[in-house]
Amino acid sequence: MRLTPRFVRRGLLALLVLVSGAVALSLRRPGGPTGNATPGRADQGKGTTLDQMVLVQFGEGEARRTVKARHAAGSDGAAQLLEGVEATLPYLEEGKPGTLTIRADKCRYTPQPLRAEFRGHVEVRSSTGLELDSEALDYRSSPEVGSTEEFVRFKHGNLSGSARGATFRRESGVELKSEVELLLTSPTALPTTIEAGQAQLSRAEGRVHFEGGVHVVQGSRDLRCVTLQLNMVDEFKAIQRAVALDDVDLRVGPGAGVGSLGPQEGERRLRCRKLAVNFLEGGRPQEATAHNSAVLDISPAVASGEKRRVATNFIRFLFDEQGRVEGMDARADVDKDAEAQKVTVVTSQSPTLQRRLECSQLHVGLEADSGAVTSAVVEQDIVFAEPGRKAWAQHAAFQDASGLLTLTGDPRLVDEEQGSDLRAQRIELGTRTHSVTADENVRHTITRKPGKDAKGGPAPLGSGEEPTVLLCRHFEYDSATKTARYRENALMRSGRDEIRAPLLVLEEPAEGRRRLLASDGVVSLLHPRAQKGQKKEPAPVETRSKQMVYDEKERRVVYTGEVEIRQGDMLTKSPEAVVLLGPDGGTVERMLAGTPVEVRQGTRQAKGDRGTYTPKDETLVLVGDKVVLQEVDRRLEGRILTFQSGSDRIRVDGQEEVRSEAVLKRKEPPKP
Repeated sequence: MRLTPRFVRRGLLALLVLVSGAVALSLRRPGGPTGNATPGRADQGKGTTLDQMVLVQFGEGEARRTVKARHAAGSDGAAQLLEGVEATLPYLEEGKPGTLTIRADKCRYTPQPLRAEFRGHVEVRSSTGLELDSEALDYRSSPEVGSTEEFVRFKHGNLSGSARGATFRRESGVELKSEVELLLTSPTALPTTIEAGQAQLSRAEGRVHFEGGVHVVQGSRDLRCVTLQLNMVDEFKAIQRAVALDDVDLRVGPGAGVGSLGPQEGERRLRCRKLAVNFLEGGRPQEATAHNSAVLDISPAVASGEKRRVATNFIRFLFDEQGRVEGMDARADVDKDAEAQKVTVVTSQSPTLQRRLECSQLHVGLEADSGAVTSAVVEQDIVFAEPGRKAWAQHAAFQDASGLLTLTGDPRLVDEEQGSDLRAQRIELGTRTHSVTADENVRHTITRKPGKDAKGGPAPLGSGEEPTVLLCRHFEYDSATKTARYRENALMRSGRDEIRAPLLVLEEPAEGRRRLLASDGVVSLLHPRAQKGQKKEPAPVETRSKQMVYDEKERRVVYTGEVEIRQGDMLTKSPEAVVLLGPDGGTVERMLAGTPVEVRQGTRQAKGDRGTYTPKDETLVLVGDKVVLQEVDRRLEGRILTFQSGSDRIRVDGQEEVRSEAVLKRKEPPKP
C-alpha cells in the first residue's frame, strides 16, 4: 500500500499524537504532579458553591485549570462526587497554547493521589479541533495515565475513528485496546480506513503499532496483515518506515498499485511474510520490499488475458519522484533451500497454456503512468518452460509489448514434441507466437521419436539411428507457416550425409508433408547404403546445383540449375536431376537426370536425353533418340548406353528395331 505524507500528517498519527499529547498531558497539572498545590491539602484548590454550581480551580495565571459542576453530590471517603462536570485545562502543544475541555455527567475526584473519574456522556474537546466521546474516562497522576474501558469515538480534522478501551500515558503514548477503526478523509485523496485488534503509539520510540487482524483500505488498495508498524520522525510529523508483518496480503485494483508486469487494468495481489516501505524526507516512498515467500499475482483486465505470478523470497519495488512505482527487482535467497533459490515467473492464459520462467535475479522497468513493462532483465541459471518446449540460458531480456524473450549466455532450446534441440550464441523466443530466431554458431539437432512416422509413408528427415544436425549463422522459425530458415553457410548433416547451401528452408505446409529447400548454390553428399549381397559399400554421391527441393512424403529430392552428380569416376551434368529414396527415406533407389544429360567417365564422354542411375549396382543408363559416346579415338551412337562405375565396360544398344550390341573395352593410353 502506498503511504503518503498526506496519509501521515492528516491521518492516523494526527489522532494518536493529539490524543496522547492533548488528553494525557492536559489532565496533569502544570509543572508535573506537584503543581502549585499539594494534593490532599486544604489549600490544593479553592471551591465555591453558587446556586448549586461548584467551582474548583488549580494553579495560577495562564496555567490555571478550572472544574465546574452543576452539583456537588457529596463524598465517598476521600473522593468528592460531582455532577454535570465541565473541566477546562490549558496546555502547550509545540510551544503553542491550547485549551482542552472535558464534559461528563459525573466526576469522582480524589485529591491524594490525584484521580479523576468521568462517567456518562464524556466529551473531550480541544481548541485545535480534537473531539473524543466515551461513557467513561479515568485519570490518575502517578503514573500519569488517562484510560477508558468503554467504547471511544474520536475525530480530529480529516481523521476519525473508534476503539473499545483506550489508555493514554504521558511518557509512553497511547494504547487503543480493541476493535480499532480509523477513517481518513482528504479533499485530494481517497478515503483510507484502518481496522485492527489493537493499536499502540510509543512516544519514546517514535513508533505506531497495529496488531490483530490489521485491515487497511484506500480506494482499490486493500492490505491485510497480522501487525503493522509505522516508524515516525519529527515528533510523529512524518513517516520514515512502514512494516507489515505475518500473512501480509495486499490487493491493488485498477489504476493504482505495486509493480504490474503487465496490463495495468487488472488486479495485482502481493502476499508475503514481511512488507517494508522506506520513505524519503517529505514522506515520498523510496522503496518497498517484500520478504519471505513473496508472491505477486497480476490478473488481466479481461478473461482471455494473461495471468502472471512472480514468486521468490525477496521482491523490491522502486519509486519515482512522484511516488509511483517505476521498477521491480526480485532475487533468490541463497541462504534458503534449493527451491527458494529461484525466482519463478508463471504466465498463463488457460490451465493448459502456461509458461514458467525460473532464474536467480529479475529486474523489471515499468512505465510509471500506465504500469506497462518497459524492460525486463533476467540473470543466472535461467530455465524457461511452456507446453512442448524448454529453454536454458544465463542471461535474458523480455519485451512485453512484442512478447519476445531473448536468451544469451550459452542458450539452449528443446522442443520435445518435435525432437528439436537448438543452440546458438543468441536465441529469441516469441512467447505468444511460438516463433524462434537464433544467431551466431547456430546448431539445430532434430531427432524424431520412434512411432511418429506417418502410417505407410517414409520416415521423417533425421529419423533412424542418426539425428539430423543443421548448422548456420542465422536461424528463423515462423510458427504460423511452420517454416524454418537457415542462412549463411548452412549445413545439414545426418550421419555421414550432408547438404550445404547459403540458404536452407525446412517447411511443413501440412502434417507429414515436410519439405527441404536449398538455394543459391547447393552441394550434397550422400552415402548410399550397401544392399544385401554387396561386398562393399557404394561410393558416395556428390551433387552440385543451384537449387534443391526434398519432399519427405514423395521421398524425392529434385536438383535444378547446372546439376552435377559425381560418384566414383563417373560425372553427370544436366539441367535437372531427381533422386528417388527408399521407403525408409534414408536409402537412394534411383537417380534421374536430364534433359539433356552428359556423362563423363575418365576419357569417355556420353550425351543423351535422360539418364538413370541405380546405386545398388552403381549403373548409369543413358537413353535418347541419339545417344553419343565419344572416346579418344572413336565415336559410337545408339539409343541406350549403359555405364558401370569403376568398370571399363560399356554396353551400347542398336538404333530402333535393329538390335546390335557392341562391348567396348577401354584402351590403355600409349606408353611413353
